[in-house]
Amino acid sequence: MYNFRVISANEDIFIKTKYRFISELEDFKEFAQTLTVDAGKAKVKSGKASSYTRYLIRLIIFYCETHRDNLEELSSFEAVKKLEKIRLDESFKAFNQESNRFYSATLSCYLAYVTFKNSYDEEIMDNQIISSLNNFENQAQVVKENKSTYLVRVPQSRASKRKNNNVYSYPRNYVEAIEARRRCGWICEFNQEHKTFINIKDGKPYVEGHHLIPMAVQDYYDNTIDFADNIICLCPTCHRKIHYAVQSEKKEMLIKIFNEREKFYLQHGIEIDRKTLLSFYGIF
Repeated sequence: MYNFRVISANEDIFIKTKYRFISELEDFKEFAQTLTVDAGKAKVKSGKASSYTRYLIRLIIFYCETHRDNLEELSSFEAVKKLEKIRLDESFKAFNQESNRFYSATLSCYLAYVTFKNSYDEEIMDNQIISSLNNFENQAQVVKENKSTYLVRVPQSRASKRKNNNVYSYPRNYVEAIEARRRCGWICEFNQEHKTFINIKDGKPYVEGHHLIPMAVQDYYDNTIDFADNIICLCPTCHRKIHYAVQSEKKEMLIKIFNEREKFYLQHGIEIDRKTLLSFYGIF
């Protein structure tokens, strides 16, 4: 189906594609450089980010010439899902191996890039709901009163984005967030021995909710990922760790928690594996 071949950077189709997306490709290259340096996979002057960028251009060419579909915006999950179709071609595996798996690595880096580009507004909303939940004085009662109505138990279509304080993001279901806390007993799920302080509002140990599959990737899925099974509760230190730790420590956390949660996702209509989850966090 796809005309997989070696495409030189000097070919007209390569040059035209490059300049069509020049701004986003430069942004992707900068992101890839930061990611590879942070992961310890390359030095600052390494050409790995440039290689990822060239391979991304080739993936765009393969997709567009086969599907006769011009991609509009590289930083969208719609574009990600289109390019990921290339993986499904029966000849891709051999072609990828001939290229030292640079095409699959590029797709993983690209998924991480688009997740990053969609993270800012969603993280603002995450911080707002953490602050709001800490002011609920009787969280258990809120869940009890709304459990039959609001808790997600089966696949449910994602909601539409809403504008709040000039920020467009997906709404959060606070009942799901409170239920996640109730299920874990207000204890850090990464390490139950981690001690925290008592919240003055509800008299419970203070924990913070975190969507294991980040809300930044909601556009990647047709069904909602805002459900209690996807919300992990962490002590403040571990919550910062899952966002800001070096990749080896972050990876340890993600694998441990994902192994405990993986079985729940299919009942919500969400397909996810370890490799994809790690790519969301820039680990591949």
